[in-house]
Amino acid sequence: MTLVELPKSAAGAMPPSSQRGLHRLMMGAVALLLLLGVTFGLAEYYYASVPIPREKPGSTQVRAENLRPGVADVLVAAVDPDFHQQSGEIMWPSTYLTKRYTVVAMGTSWDDLDSWRVRVGAHKLEGWYTKAQLLDFYLNTAHYGQGAIGLVDASMLYFGKHPRDLTVTEAALLGVHLDPDPGDVAAAWNRVLDTMVEHGWLTAGERARLVIPKTIQR
Repeated sequence: MTLVELPKSAAGAMPPSSQRGLHRLMMGAVALLLLLGVTFGLAEYYYASVPIPREKPGSTQVRAENLRPGVADVLVAAVDPDFHQQSGEIMWPSTYLTKRYTVVAMGTSWDDLDSWRVRVGAHKLEGWYTKAQLLDFYLNTAHYGQGAIGLVDASMLYFGKHPRDLTVTEAALLGVHLDPDPGDVAAAWNRVLDTMVEHGWLTAGERARLVIPKTIQR
């Protein structure tokens, strides 16, 4: 019997090998959906298990809005110039500065800065607090080197003044010391101010007139 002589149902039937291939494809798709569902469920369970990090004592001692113009911006430029932007991370997005505060608030190690636990904590913080509040928390609890914890201690240690009296150049130097290993301090100070210009927080003319300040430390 030729193909022409076959009934229509037989002529149009799918070969057994094709049926098996389609069956395997469907089973693979189902397995993938199940795996994604389980992964999502586990991620949600883990997310729920991480508490919102508590505010550290003294985290609102000084507010960025009460500092001189440009001082808060230069401190942000030193740590996380994209702090005010939306994070580009896909899973539990948060800014680098918020993660740094989260490490302090959780009392965990700096080695855990990019861990899932810190990511979740930082993501929750950004959903609970405003960026302005988180900046205040960070500036008032961060380590500025030489044992100075918080902006008040750092400002008094390096310049003998209250943070509200800091200049942009002085704040830039404090920002450099937020790096545990700043390296060449003068070069790092210049990079911070260059970042200010790049983000439109300082004009090139203003930048050209600035000189690195001296500290009161010997």
